[in-house]
Amino acid sequence: MSIFEKKSKTKDHRFYITLRVFAGFCAFFLLLLLERVGIIYKYPHPVINLVSADEKSANKKAVGDTTCLLIVDSNNETSLADRNEFEQILKDMRIAYDLEDLADKKGHLEELNKYKTIVYATTDVSAMGNTLLDMVEWVADGGSMLFALPLQKTNELNVIGPNVGIEESGYEYSMVDTFLPTEDFMLGGGQVYKIQDGYESALTVGLSDKCNVYATTADGSVPIIWEKDYKNGRFVVCNFAYCQKAYRGVYAAAYSLLGDSCVYPVINASTYYLDDFPSPVPQGDGTYIERDYHMQTADFYSSVWWPDMLTLAEEHDIQYTGLIIETYEGNTSEKLNSNLSTADFYYYGNMLLNRGGTLGYHGYNHQPLCGPNYTYEEDHGYKVWESFDAMHNAMDELERFSKSIFTGAEFAVYVPPSNILSDEGRYMLGHDYDDIKCIASTYFEGNDAYTQEFEVAEDGIVETPRIISGGILDDYMRFSAFSELNFHFVNSHFIHPDDLLDADRGAALGWETLKGNLSNYMEWLDKSAPDIRHVTGNSMAGAVQRYSMLSCDKEEKENEIILDFKGVSDEAYCFIRLNRGKAGEVTGGSIKNLVGDLYLLKIDDDKVTIVIDH
Repeated sequence: MSIFEKKSKTKDHRFYITLRVFAGFCAFFLLLLLERVGIIYKYPHPVINLVSADEKSANKKAVGDTTCLLIVDSNNETSLADRNEFEQILKDMRIAYDLEDLADKKGHLEELNKYKTIVYATTDVSAMGNTLLDMVEWVADGGSMLFALPLQKTNELNVIGPNVGIEESGYEYSMVDTFLPTEDFMLGGGQVYKIQDGYESALTVGLSDKCNVYATTADGSVPIIWEKDYKNGRFVVCNFAYCQKAYRGVYAAAYSLLGDSCVYPVINASTYYLDDFPSPVPQGDGTYIERDYHMQTADFYSSVWWPDMLTLAEEHDIQYTGLIIETYEGNTSEKLNSNLSTADFYYYGNMLLNRGGTLGYHGYNHQPLCGPNYTYEEDHGYKVWESFDAMHNAMDELERFSKSIFTGAEFAVYVPPSNILSDEGRYMLGHDYDDIKCIASTYFEGNDAYTQEFEVAEDGIVETPRIISGGILDDYMRFSAFSELNFHFVNSHFIHPDDLLDADRGAALGWETLKGNLSNYMEWLDKSAPDIRHVTGNSMAGAVQRYSMLSCDKEEKENEIILDFKGVSDEAYCFIRLNRGKAGEVTGGSIKNLVGDLYLLKIDDDKVTIVIDH
């Protein structure tokens, strides 16, 4: 081989190396370009579209015979305060019930044989009078009764106590500041959940060894939920006084112990919202960012916060829903300025979309949709819009701005700034913005808060409240998350990028601590509910809509359960607790054991049959 041939081959080799490097650079550049414009591989996740209006059935309508009696007492302060919660729990579980108020008897107590379950939602059994022993006999004949609140020690309780498993009791009440469910009773069981502002609230009791205890305080000294079979029936006692929205899952779980089985619809969805994202870099106190990272806020977002959030999403199979703020100007007049600085919106928004997430509306600015006649209950530092037209113009501009950047994206979710939304603003969203299919505000009460249930509103908007938020995740939030996982089989969390600018949201703790708390929560959820669907805010609306449409009529036979469903459009989900036997073959759906006797039923047909193996 001549020297010229060797040189030629050497040149060719160098050329191919150079070509490969150039090709790699081009590929990398193309990847960045595609990332920028929003065209890239989407991760496979369930997409749950809304069903059309003509497919909708009644919202949360119970079907079948009325087989439950809810007993309250308007003369009892505790019962009066808790009545609405019990009614909402039964409504969400699609339990058809009659209401008997002991202060104004309607005659239902004379018709006990028409019922299969009784929920006694008051504290004094002596209020039953002569019918108390009739009720005990009703249980002996096969009925199931839940004492839903801690009972008062009375002579009447002493009489029936052994029947419900109480061998001894005291006049004093025991401290309940923790809740420990058994590992096979509830999702997330086997762990201690702290109760914020706990107090002496549980009846002090000694139980028969014939009782099955499902929950206690952390040290095991105070039984909170137990059951005892009595002849052909069953008593369940919920020695838990915190009948509030954050604890509904405890009462639903206690109710599910009644009878041979309990079936009720669930949502089966988990989602995470990023409020104020994408948005301009907000103003605020960057002291703690400077302290920990020695960088400006914008640099922290791009090089620390957002990469960390993407890592959490990848580790926990999350698709974020980002809520757009166009500007942080406080202008609430009819004449609004458009934000011309869109580079960060393109970058962050498309990166979120490219990873399977979705975008929604938060606000033109961070001023809630409250018109000139609205008066804030609390000083949040917000203004009102000078007119209805000004408020409308703000939504129009946000819509124009968002769609001009993210062409082809679906903007179905609206999140009110600080979860504040006036009646006027709510009406405007439901009647003037067809793209908006759901509103994601808050599950809990608060000054000026737009508080929601998981349901479909009369105007067709799906209400998809958020349950917990931020990175502090205190005891109240963690119990709320645990409760809703066991009630609606749902998780809904939101966080702001600017939490690190606000001491009230944990800025002084630092991002590493807040991120650690968030990661710990996500790990808890993954372990407690590995089968829950991870969805966007759009798909959460589809899941809540299907949940709201679903009702079930149950027929129990010796070796099978037959379920007739109303409102099934494609697929839906139910919790089933089997208190007798195990689930066998299923037709019309599929079943997955979650924990202990609790199952998740996927419904594919209007009729589902479950064989029970004994």
